[in-house]
Amino acid sequence: MNDDLAFAPQQKKRAGLFEATLQKLFTRSATVVDIVDLGRAFRLITLGGDALRGVDWTPGDKIQVQLGGWVQRTYTPIGWDNVSGHTRILVFLHADGPGTQWARTVKKGDACVVFGPRTSLALAPTRTPAIVIGDETSLGLAAALSARGPVQVLLEVANRHETTPALNYLGLTDVQLCIRTDAENPALEAHLSALLMQDASPDIILTGRASTIQQLTRFLRQTGIGSGKRHSKPYWAPGKTGLD
Repeated sequence: MNDDLAFAPQQKKRAGLFEATLQKLFTRSATVVDIVDLGRAFRLITLGGDALRGVDWTPGDKIQVQLGGWVQRTYTPIGWDNVSGHTRILVFLHADGPGTQWARTVKKGDACVVFGPRTSLALAPTRTPAIVIGDETSLGLAAALSARGPVQVLLEVANRHETTPALNYLGLTDVQLCIRTDAENPALEAHLSALLMQDASPDIILTGRASTIQQLTRFLRQTGIGSGKRHSKPYWAPGKTGLD
């Protein structure tokens, strides 16, 4: 008889009890109260519940939706009503990972568990004009920041037409789109240079693909944009998980 096999069910049970205990201590229970499909590529999901009331939230903060088995996916809420206890997240339906599977199959009335909100980007609370640079995963952040002041958005996307429904629904109008490339994208630098000519002192917020952030950080350094005006947070990288 294999001792490892004999103890496996007990170990799984202990792991499940440990996960449940941590969830009770550090997470919030919520319910899916609304879902809006924005074309084929995005779903806007509203979460609600008593545990979401009275919460301190700042644009740029993140939450993590627990998917079970120590798997979670991170999202940037578009807004947070801490009186009614509602928050909204925009999910980009790409590839076929756990987050995409959850977002595609979740239904109104389904229960979920979230961790947060927590600080993701330490942004100034002022209404300073901002340039948000990223991709489809950056739209939630752009929408959240647009509520506090002027925002210009520069995105590299896989498909312009699939991104447009989300832009229209969120009311983001000052947006420039570039088609994503496998290598460095000189079009992004050209667009960013033009934006900087309009306003030389905006807050520049870099999110999305890690390699794009690296490219544009080098470009901004060469342009003379100091680190005090730059904020960055990689959301993903090809072949890697765990970025948030």
